[in-house]
Amino acid sequence: MTHFLFCVCQHGAEPAVKAELAALRPELRFAYSRPGLVTFKSPSPVAPDDPLPAVFVRAFGASLGPAEGPPQVYTMLSGTCPEGQPVRLHVWERDVTRPGEEPPGFRYGPRAAAAREALVATWPEGQHPLLPGEVAEVGDRVLDVIVAEGEPWWVGHHVHGPGHSPFPGGRIAVDMPPEAPSRAYRKLEEALIWSGAPVRSGDVAVEIGSAPGGASYALLRRGVTVYGIDPALMDPVVLDYRGAAGNRFIHLHRPMSLVQRADLPPALHWVLMDVNLAPQVALITARRLAARPRHALHGVLLTLKLDDWRAVRHVPRLLASISAMGMDEVKATQLPSNRMELFVCGLTRLGRQRLTGP
Repeated sequence: MTHFLFCVCQHGAEPAVKAELAALRPELRFAYSRPGLVTFKSPSPVAPDDPLPAVFVRAFGASLGPAEGPPQVYTMLSGTCPEGQPVRLHVWERDVTRPGEEPPGFRYGPRAAAAREALVATWPEGQHPLLPGEVAEVGDRVLDVIVAEGEPWWVGHHVHGPGHSPFPGGRIAVDMPPEAPSRAYRKLEEALIWSGAPVRSGDVAVEIGSAPGGASYALLRRGVTVYGIDPALMDPVVLDYRGAAGNRFIHLHRPMSLVQRADLPPALHWVLMDVNLAPQVALITARRLAARPRHALHGVLLTLKLDDWRAVRHVPRLLASISAMGMDEVKATQLPSNRMELFVCGLTRLGRQRLTGP
């Protein structure tokens, strides 16, 4: 077994990962890092099914080290995985920049696809049957291969379960329609996929800070009626939307401080927020709004801005504050499209019941 742990994160979030693991796992010692990749040494062996409830870590597992090509990867796999054990292959590229700051024309995928093709072409099927597809299922033994230009591949493995993304490297594929008003569309779709928040057609949501309408458009396309609070202008594609389910967008064209209780519907299922305010200030606004429709509320979907990476020390307190809004379950992560911010999903008792109900 290996004594090393690998953690994949956003480009630039390495200090946050180090600070978070210093609090969560003080026995670990920093070992090696590249942009978007940090490894740690443990005094005891790192098991592939060890949990790691870290907010800033997008993917993690037992680290096996660098490899120059497929033969070395297969040797590492044979040394850690029992013969005959089926394996799911995850290959992805480390982040090259902060989200949204990629060079013109750049896209993730081609480099990982080439590496995956090289591995699959000579895969030792007799020793480790290769599971079809890339989306991991609970209990899968996953081989992690991280690629970057001009560098050896970095290899690790994990057993898929709670805390792990089913997608390679935690990068969630979202098809963004060309008419979407902003990248907030992608952020919300990633958030809904990651969290599994049970948003359904026919629901009613309010979004604080809705302009120009990327997240609202994502909800509208899912059949949700959206009340958007923002003094700025909304994109016409949002204002003119009429869904097959009869859902539409209602613009409350003013600051949140001027929104009255009568402006909102009596039954409200979701509260969303993505505003450029300090988290403590933003949560005061979200708490006031979430308290009004408590009888029908299913949950909150909140994007919290961070001043700098040292704000990691405030995360437990922020999550406790959201839990105090009446949430039965609260979880947070830094999504692939998040910049210096966090996404938090809170579910009420009704929201949790919808997860398991018909």
